[in-house]
Amino acid sequence: MASTSGKSILTTIGVLLILHSTYSCLHYRSLAIAADLPDTSSPPIDVVIEVFLGFVLCLVGQLLCGPFHNVRVSGGSLLGPIRKSRGEIIAPSYRTRDFDLFTTRTKALAMAKRTS
Repeated sequence: MASTSGKSILTTIGVLLILHSTYSCLHYRSLAIAADLPDTSSPPIDVVIEVFLGFVLCLVGQLLCGPFHNVRVSGGSLLGPIRKSRGEIIAPSYRTRDFDLFTTRTKALAMAKRTS
């Protein structure tokens, strides 16, 4: 297992690669416009490879950062007998439950229509 500094170094190198690829792409486009090249809509292949490598380094650096949180499975199920054996996934109590309070525009408009 890599040390903590090694993990942050991976992430830092990944971010620097992505920033460098951004600068490289902008520089390429400015030179292409100055030289009147016809097609500057897609970035050069070296920029694409650099972005992909930077993303992978950031991903690996973040995945190695620390312990993952445990996921508990309860005995009940919201989906009935089809998935009864698998159970319901419950978020830890110290985490926010904002995703449970999701309201779409349709539901909000229906509530507003009922009150007016």
